Amino acid sequence: MQTMRSLFSLLLLCVFASAQTPAPSPSPSSTANQPKFWRANLPGGAYLVALGNIQSISTHEYTIEPLMRITEMTLETNGPVVARFYYVETVTPQAPAGVGQSAIDLLKEKTEQVAAAAVAAGGKPPWQRVIKTYPTTTHAHTVEYRLDSKEQVQQLFNSAMKCWTTGKGDAFTLE
Repeated sequence: MQTMRSLFSLLLLCVFASAQTPAPSPSPSSTANQPKFWRANLPGGAYLVALGNIQSISTHEYTIEPLMRITEMTLETNGPVVARFYYVETVTPQAPAGVGQSAIDLLKEKTEQVAAAAVAAGGKPPWQRVIKTYPTTTHAHTVEYRLDSKEQVQQLFNSAMKCWTTGKGDAFTLE
């Protein structure tokens, strides 16, 4: 009986001793080594990248003659995938001295009619979707997201740059 009390007392002492010992907190060096991420939540999907894997972030504008202007952000990583986030807008070219302008305007009108038919059928106009035609526009190791405005491209760029330059992860969401 005395041995049983001693074992019970020893057991209680161990329980109280372990309850008084605080759990070790992570050392600053272990939390500093945890990867930080930038995440873009977009209507067409989500993109996630570790900040340490980003090699470059750029924005630029270019024209695909004669009717489309592209505003694009490109995010390159040290892996095989490049992410492209872009906005496409139609441009009405101006004919020199007005010669042929009616033909250009007619082409734009027909393009808008095709877009309206796509919307009426429950889709989006072609310039509001990512469209790839194999093999002409299929890009190996490229992830593409089409945005609704130049402003969204700029907001996305600002968010990615802030995370990358400060080293603090974050999530950016477009509704």
